[in-house]
Amino acid sequence: MNILGIGLDYLMLNKDDVRGDVCQRQIDYAKYLENFNLVIYTPRLLGLKQESWSKNLTIIPTNSKSKMNFVIDGFRICSSICKKHKIDVISSEDPFITGVIGYLLNMRFNIPLNIQTHVDFCNNPYWLKQRIINRIFNSIGKFILKRADSIRVGTSYEKNKLIQTLGIDSKKINVIPVNSDLSNFKYPDGNKIRNEFLNNKFDRILLFSGRLVKQKDIPTLFKAFQIVLKNQPSTVLVIIGSGLEEKRLKNMAKIINIQNNVIFMGSIDHSRISEFLAACDVYTVSSIFEGTCIAMAEAMASSKPVVATKFAGAMDLIIDGETGFKVNLGDYKAFAEKVIYLLNNPKIAKTIGENAAQKVETVFSNNQNIDKVIKMWEETAKC
Repeated sequence: MNILGIGLDYLMLNKDDVRGDVCQRQIDYAKYLENFNLVIYTPRLLGLKQESWSKNLTIIPTNSKSKMNFVIDGFRICSSICKKHKIDVISSEDPFITGVIGYLLNMRFNIPLNIQTHVDFCNNPYWLKQRIINRIFNSIGKFILKRADSIRVGTSYEKNKLIQTLGIDSKKINVIPVNSDLSNFKYPDGNKIRNEFLNNKFDRILLFSGRLVKQKDIPTLFKAFQIVLKNQPSTVLVIIGSGLEEKRLKNMAKIINIQNNVIFMGSIDHSRISEFLAACDVYTVSSIFEGTCIAMAEAMASSKPVVATKFAGAMDLIIDGETGFKVNLGDYKAFAEKVIYLLNNPKIAKTIGENAAQKVETVFSNNQNIDKVIKMWEETAKC
């Protein structure tokens, strides 16, 4: 089977070590394919070259002047590939810019179109407020999804939403979380990190890891942490990640007087995340929207109890009181209540963490999501 993929993640060509196993996923897909050509949006200034990652996996940068030019460049490059090779399925990584390219190719070459969507975007009021352009993307995304031969989403919540909102046939929608090898998170040693951060000053560690962007709604986490400190004053909140909101968040920590109990680590190599997860007492996620949240899945694989908001990815993985706790979006009081409960009940927290590890094992073990994607493409090729 020959797959033509279209994506935006040019950082994989920069050998980025922060975000985990993005590159490995492409290599794993290619193992089951005759050929996998992946056309990636790349800014022209980077001057990136075509790369072969295996005998049947080719990464083709577009070196586009802008993302708008990427539509033209991507269509031109992909059209050339479709003319030279037999392509069984076109797979776009989102229903927006890459989805438009995929749709145009589908119309021109009559090749089955698979659309992947990794964020709960459809009519999502929080997502729509993030950027004005998201309103345009919302309309484009719905248009493209209705015309796809198959769709991949990360959660059952997103699948049900597309069925109810857009009337899409459920048989077209495949729930396949982003594949991730969580085996390295099972038995790490967190003693070194724990000793370093407790340092006779703190006795509990809360952890957040991810991009510091509005989507993550870290102000809700901070307001919850302010309440936690009234009950557990010797707790430290470790923030791993960087982003546009970093400066504002550091200022907020000072304004609400939690700065002495918050440590900003910045971005770290993904290989070190397991040590921090092993060291923490509770993992926290306060996002206003997410698809599959790999960072949360990694925490659960580390047998850590999680307190999260009710975003799509949490709805599938967290069973309240069994594998973690979910609270309403923005409800910092409920968030704090659950964190305090876990800190005050370490035996229960340990049991919940162990249950969480078993839960993610059923979802992510043995590269099963790679197999599911390959099966989806095989079924799509028959359309």
